[in-house]
Amino acid sequence: MIHPKDNLAFFPVLFISFFYTTLSLAQVGSDANSEIENIVVFGQNAENTLDLGAISSSGSRLGLSVMETPASIELIDSSVMRARGYKSVADAVKNLPGVVSGESPAAPSTFSMRGFSRSAITVLRDGIWLGPANMVMRPQNTFNLDRIEVLRGPGSALHGQGVVGGTVNTIVKRATADAQQPNEIVASYGRYGTYQFGIGGNAELSDSTWLRVDVNRYGSDGYVDRMDPESTNVTASILWQATDDFDVEFQVDYLDDSLADYWGTPLVPKGSALSPLSDVVLTSTGETLDEQARFRNFNVQDSRAVSDQLLFRADLSWRLSDNIELKNTTYSFNADRDWGNAEGYVYCTKVVDVCTETGVIQRYYGYFFVTHDQDLVGNRLTANINSQIAGFDNRFLAGLELTDLDFSRARGFRRKIPLAAGDSVDPIAPIPGNYGSRELRGISPTEIDTRAVFVENALDLTDTVTVVTALRHEELDLLRQNFNATGTLETSSFSRDFDWLSWRLGVVARLTDDISAYGQYSDAKDPVNANLFLVNSGENLDLTDAVQWEVGLKGSWHAGRTQATIAYFNIQRDDVLERIGVDSAASIGGRDSNGFEFSAAFNPTSQWRIGTNAALIDAEFKRSTNFVTFAGNTPPNVAEVTGNFWTSYSEIGGLPLEIGSSVQYVDDRFGDNANLVALSSYTLLNLFATWSSENYRVSARVNNVTDEVYVPWSDVFYLHQNDPGWLYANQMMLASPRTFELSVEFTF
Repeated sequence: MIHPKDNLAFFPVLFISFFYTTLSLAQVGSDANSEIENIVVFGQNAENTLDLGAISSSGSRLGLSVMETPASIELIDSSVMRARGYKSVADAVKNLPGVVSGESPAAPSTFSMRGFSRSAITVLRDGIWLGPANMVMRPQNTFNLDRIEVLRGPGSALHGQGVVGGTVNTIVKRATADAQQPNEIVASYGRYGTYQFGIGGNAELSDSTWLRVDVNRYGSDGYVDRMDPESTNVTASILWQATDDFDVEFQVDYLDDSLADYWGTPLVPKGSALSPLSDVVLTSTGETLDEQARFRNFNVQDSRAVSDQLLFRADLSWRLSDNIELKNTTYSFNADRDWGNAEGYVYCTKVVDVCTETGVIQRYYGYFFVTHDQDLVGNRLTANINSQIAGFDNRFLAGLELTDLDFSRARGFRRKIPLAAGDSVDPIAPIPGNYGSRELRGISPTEIDTRAVFVENALDLTDTVTVVTALRHEELDLLRQNFNATGTLETSSFSRDFDWLSWRLGVVARLTDDISAYGQYSDAKDPVNANLFLVNSGENLDLTDAVQWEVGLKGSWHAGRTQATIAYFNIQRDDVLERIGVDSAASIGGRDSNGFEFSAAFNPTSQWRIGTNAALIDAEFKRSTNFVTFAGNTPPNVAEVTGNFWTSYSEIGGLPLEIGSSVQYVDDRFGDNANLVALSSYTLLNLFATWSSENYRVSARVNNVTDEVYVPWSDVFYLHQNDPGWLYANQMMLASPRTFELSVEFTF
């Protein structure tokens, strides 16, 4: 494997060269055609415009633009997602610099960012924390979204616990008083019977009331036997402008889904593989994936991975004066989730425990079920005050947030039900079989009450320098109860109270009208760097602490047609807990990460559009007093080098035709904490062509044109869990092969 961190000293030179190259190309494009800004074509925005002038609620609640915020923030609006063909949030976010994504059915919509992953990346639904992302998150479609905002680095001062590597905020379309907002219909069909249908629009109910409803339906046979994912998402909002200064909005967000029931392809000895994928996965144990099993599903016929969830919220906005505004958000979230699958597969190399013969895949201990019953209520009150201090403009916000979360989790492994012949299957032609009866291990009710007080401030010290600060004090009361199958309370139950202070200090300097420089120092604290719903009394529960410093440049030229950003960051975190098994976590020391990120978008001519980004990241585990095993290792799913490139050309031959392509590169990664399993780098090529008219667009796409075979993500607790005596799981998920689709969009 190549390790770019050995050349870390050359990173600044490389990225500054990128920045100035972008500036030079931008000038060429401006001179070549000054009429770019006058061209408007339906849906034509395949490159990422970065949108540095947009207001981001994820980076600050002060109404600051991306350019004014001392942090790395990326916005992906609905037009970009539609133009690039992103059907899910994971598709969109993993094309940002340095981001790697996994869609495991055990933890969908999971990301690696700035050297951290899983619960260290917070996923918000329209600014609301629903719980640890790797426990409660589901795949989210993009049709119902207005935009996705991604804030990089620690963000606990803004969004509370668990924000270390970054925040992904998915913001739904909402009712608006804009009478010009079009209604939309989208339909697509592609390989493996993959389809999507979406319809949505805004309607005026009265002079002061507006309604918006969006409905999206998705389904697929899947690229592996019996995957069969499907989902229905309905979002709706009513906006009532009671007076010129008082608005009321009610929203509902409903999701019913069934995840793709593919839990991975078993690792087998190289000598037993008919077509070993030795260039895809490298292991120190001599195991590999067999290409002959690439499209085989080792799950049972009656598998389940379903959810039903409902989010209600009410927003009040009261403008007391031109400089004072009060906002209040009350929300309620309810979710029921149910998994019941043969999740784990182990190749039997010798007769031991449930391996009664060799050369087969044993699933006995892999039968696992889990259910969630989640209820969350919360309220957030904020006051924005704009004023002057000693003649300088000042923006100030103070807020209070209260939440009450009840979460009951039942689970069970196959431990007592007698071993059956159908529990083992052929490595190439598995017979599905059925799950059978569920064996209860226990039920764990968890209660989490939080109280937070937070403030933000932005003070213009001069015409060109602004100081931006944030402070949040949070208290958390945690009650975790573990009951065994007979209802007896176990000694692993516990209760504990936490309180902590998080803060951010940043400075933004406008070097010119087009370029700003920024620097910031921020920290994050939370109870554990693991899933709160898995931690037991015997595991380290001290507050974890993460600190980051970051510097960067942001530039926007030619009325925003050319934009670029560059950032360097350094994050250090101590007392890290990692999930090491399907039902356990352990302290493994600290984690450090640093690197560069670069993004740019520009138009060399009125018809040619280009977007690009890249990241170089150096991350490693640090030793602790009691744990040195992983010290110096690279955390799993962290790519040292990633890069993306998009380009499109429109009005070909004077026709409303646009063609384009994208290339994504993800470097080698490790699949486990011990760095014994390596995932090879991959490069994906995608092509598209679009015919546009005033109110419709027809697009054809081919993704993964070269049919690259690769593993995008590794779940460490489904890898090398094959100790004799409890053979559980040893598998990896292969990504989708080449796909194609045809889509039609209408506006009216």
